[in-house]
Amino acid sequence: MLRLAWRNVWRNGRRSMINVASMGFGLAAIMFGQSMMRSLQYQLIEKATGSFTGHVRIQRRDVDEPKFPDKFMENPEPAAKLLDADPRVQVWGRRIQLTGLVSAPKMSLGALICAVEPDKERRITNMSTYIKEGTYLGDNPKGVVMGRKIANRLDVRLGEKVVLMAQAADGSMGADVFRVVGIHETGSESFDGQMVWIPLKAMQELLGRPGQVNQLAAKLKDIDQAQAVAADLNTKLGPGNIGALSWNQIDKEIIGIEAFQDGLLTIVLGVVFAIVALGILNTQLMSLFERVREFGVLMAIGARPRWIVRLLIVESALLGLVGTALGLTLGAALIAHYGRAGLYLPVGAAFKYFLPFPSIIYLRPSWGMHAFACATVFAVTLLATLPPALRAGRLKPAEALRHV
Repeated sequence: MLRLAWRNVWRNGRRSMINVASMGFGLAAIMFGQSMMRSLQYQLIEKATGSFTGHVRIQRRDVDEPKFPDKFMENPEPAAKLLDADPRVQVWGRRIQLTGLVSAPKMSLGALICAVEPDKERRITNMSTYIKEGTYLGDNPKGVVMGRKIANRLDVRLGEKVVLMAQAADGSMGADVFRVVGIHETGSESFDGQMVWIPLKAMQELLGRPGQVNQLAAKLKDIDQAQAVAADLNTKLGPGNIGALSWNQIDKEIIGIEAFQDGLLTIVLGVVFAIVALGILNTQLMSLFERVREFGVLMAIGARPRWIVRLLIVESALLGLVGTALGLTLGAALIAHYGRAGLYLPVGAAFKYFLPFPSIIYLRPSWGMHAFACATVFAVTLLATLPPALRAGRLKPAEALRHV
């Protein structure tokens, strides 16, 4: 039966090639769409966690907004020891993030003041790579790094002084003079126009909070372990007011974007699968009408209806295997090409207000999703063959032989 089915498949080469091409190009398009969506989501997570959030944070549980904790941990050392002892943590650092005022001779602006440990922050986030003038935080204990847009609004330049003000621990307005040591350009409105970065020790002195921070941010060796690490830390921290959060508990808007994209991808895939199924069904029905006399002869010489049905299903399975192999090859080649060269998508403008995001997406395979797509296309091929196959099995030999 296998040899007969293979000969039947290629007896009408043009029709079989149309079938194979429809399956192959459809599967390649599905794989490309899956890869593009997953790569976009991966880069979005990478940029959000690598620019600001980190993979896991330890902070107060009673804050109003987890992304911007406004309450301090008076004794962060027990939590710090837990991060030191966890082998899944690559690097971690103390931080203070607080809204305050940046004042220059000509203007004052509200800003998010981010106080960090410079040596550790270089490894937790990639903000040091966006420096366009000067250097990142380091040697100068009263240095400040700010974005190009906020520097332009304040009309300050590299080497000039600004005054940072924020509410101190005693309720008074703490203030200190800092010198601009670096200017960054990320392309993000919020990063370049609303954030400044200073050394942690200088911020603690300004606020009158020695040793206090409002978060511990950690970068893991494997971001996929973020939820497990946060859960383990919470167990060890106990029921107090200090807790651990993974990045997806902090960047909830990214989870919403992912859910929307996944829903959209499901709809698109459903449409593509339907088109492939209808194309195969139409081709198989045409094949049935052309081969009615052939089936009549087979039945006349003793072929049972079930044998005819099996023959058509085997033919369809062979077509499905060839089409799936073609689609897998084309899809993998497309993903590999755009994984090296990158794919331009105008998404940077859509996200630039919230975080630095490029308009070049480097595709990466998602083999679990691709395997599901291959299996689904093959299954759709078999299911689309069932109606014409069952119809062929119900043919009457005498009527089929008279068919013209």
